[in-house]
Amino acid sequence: MLSGPARGPFLEVRIMRFPTTILTLLAVTLPASAASPATAPAAATHRVELKAAQGAPLPYTLEVPRDWEVRQVAGYPGLWIGPADAKPPEDPRLIWVRGSRIDLAEPEKVVANIKTNDAQHPEWSAPRVEAREVGGVRCVLVQMDSGEGDKARSSLTLKVPFQKVSVDFVASAPRAEFPKMLPTYEKILLSMRPAAAAGGPKK
Repeated sequence: MLSGPARGPFLEVRIMRFPTTILTLLAVTLPASAASPATAPAAATHRVELKAAQGAPLPYTLEVPRDWEVRQVAGYPGLWIGPADAKPPEDPRLIWVRGSRIDLAEPEKVVANIKTNDAQHPEWSAPRVEAREVGGVRCVLVQMDSGEGDKARSSLTLKVPFQKVSVDFVASAPRAEFPKMLPTYEKILLSMRPAAAAGGPKK
């Protein structure tokens, strides 16, 4: 989904070799009749577990719109979460779940590293990067802008710890569409919860 440059220690997008239990994982409306925003019911959602066709699921869940699903797509690594008709890698309705080599034992150091790399690489920028707690887990949230003209894209990534490395939840859109999509991206990414704490996926 994110096609920005793979420079800087934090920008890896290649999928690392994880233990065999998740190896395959690493290769995510309002009714038209709603009278008004003040009285309209909330859009239906459900909580999904992050599980590939084989192996154990990742220890995290996300809350997403009811008609979204988790799937693997031939030719694209990781998991993709979104509507059934959304096609990776560039459909802005998709959340991409990928492996990362970054160790998140010290999120503040990761934030500092991103900021240092931002200053050294004019081809991309990270206008927002912060360490924060999400669902009781210390994470890093980073917005990144890359590309120019019709190739310009922005992404919002939540980096969460996994064993001694991490997992990225990435939402990306063309630069012009990103501000409109940002509230949805934030709502979904910040709904991340440890699977045990979330009580498993809701049916």
